[in-house]
Amino acid sequence: MSYSAFFYGSLMSKVVLLRVLCGATASDRDKTLKLNTIQLRPALLKGHKRRSLIGEEYPAVINTGDKHDNVMGVICQGLELEDIKALDCFEGDDYKRVPTKVLFENSTMIDTEVYIWIGDKKLLSEEEWSFDYFIASGKEQKWLDERCEFYDVDRLHAVDTQ
Repeated sequence: MSYSAFFYGSLMSKVVLLRVLCGATASDRDKTLKLNTIQLRPALLKGHKRRSLIGEEYPAVINTGDKHDNVMGVICQGLELEDIKALDCFEGDDYKRVPTKVLFENSTMIDTEVYIWIGDKKLLSEEEWSFDYFIASGKEQKWLDERCEFYDVDRLHAVDTQ
């Protein structure tokens, strides 16, 4: 069975995504193979807002129900169950994977899932989170070097390979 997910934050970065899906010790060949099994395409999540988290480099998405609120991101298709387990582990307890629909090119609606913020709403900033700023400011690399969320994902990958 194949799965899909809508990404709106750091997971839009192929480097971050492959780190989560493949683990720390994955070879370039393994990463290329994984990249060849998934499709990443622009998509729009309607009725939601993306917010920066206070003191963090990653965002949260909340459901507003307002048709004017939209979040641009990517839909990742071709995920396997092991990928979903790694993504669930990475996202942690403050996010919940829920079914949704996203608008794809030429106005096609696609069923998928998205990680919605269920953590403390007081941690949400009023500021929109910017993927372009995340990349241009060097936060992507800093984030890759310092994120503790990767430890749990790496342990999960270590168990899968034993």
